[in-house]
Amino acid sequence: MSNKIHLLDCTLRDGGYINDWEFSRGIYDAVSSELQLANVDFIELGIMGSHDADHFKTKFRSLEEIPIPQKTGSSLFTVMMTGTEYKKMTVPNHSEQTVDALRYAFFKADAKEALEHMRTLKEKGYKVFAQTMATFQYSDDELIELVKEINKIKPYAFYIVDSFGTLYPEDIKRLYHVVDDVMDKDIFFGVHAHNNLQMANANAITFINEAKDRDIIVDGSIYGMGRGAGNAQTEVLMHYLNKDGEIYGEDRVWQLYTDWFADIRRQFDWGYLPEQFLVSKYKTNPAYVWYLSRKGITDFHRIKEVLERIPEEKRYTLFKDEVEKLL
Repeated sequence: MSNKIHLLDCTLRDGGYINDWEFSRGIYDAVSSELQLANVDFIELGIMGSHDADHFKTKFRSLEEIPIPQKTGSSLFTVMMTGTEYKKMTVPNHSEQTVDALRYAFFKADAKEALEHMRTLKEKGYKVFAQTMATFQYSDDELIELVKEINKIKPYAFYIVDSFGTLYPEDIKRLYHVVDDVMDKDIFFGVHAHNNLQMANANAITFINEAKDRDIIVDGSIYGMGRGAGNAQTEVLMHYLNKDGEIYGEDRVWQLYTDWFADIRRQFDWGYLPEQFLVSKYKTNPAYVWYLSRKGITDFHRIKEVLERIPEEKRYTLFKDEVEKLL
């Protein structure tokens, strides 16, 4: 089982939505070191983005700004970017001074542009991950056509991304086979699950059990720390994958939680919350809930009234003017 299933930890990136990527250099070094020793296959070091802080964050303004950890095993390092950040920066050719892989996240509306950007990133020598945000927005036929275009580029990996935590195991099964039937077998197939319906671990395990003859990647984060309702938990996925013999060092992840993340957990709230259920129910970007909270709107029914009235074509990303109009 271990030669086909690969684990990616996205704590330093997805977890950053909880604390504005305010991970200290000490946490960064501890996570990148201990996850290597725990045999995590891919370690996401952060996200590309702009900020004015004069201290260390895991939101990086350039690829050159990322401190590449010393390698102590076979783990590969990656970082996430969007088309917005790609167009702001000059991407250097891959080298020992850069991350190994780039995860390019895009919504359906931006797919055509994303394909061209990913082609360029691959030509620069990076392992490219195609992260199809809110995959549920594609019809089966649209997803098949996208995958055919992906086959032409042949990135390192292609992902189902449950951005708003809307999927159930039966959805994962269907999407797995829609993609698997047409995608080049040399392309890794990944899943990124969110926990708005308490389905993240079940969906990740369903994906694992559907995979028969290709390499797959399953995402998790320490204690599920992540945007909105959070992610599948790295330590829980490790425990499942260790059933037939220890592959991953789950005790090292629990030690990281004890040493570093327990304090963060006391400061910030993440996981299943009433407003995150509404994000899933109305298939909206969790940024809407964040924006409403910034305006002092935290009542369940008030949030519900806003989310249910957002036009479907504007639910995939935050349109502040739409919220203001509704308010």
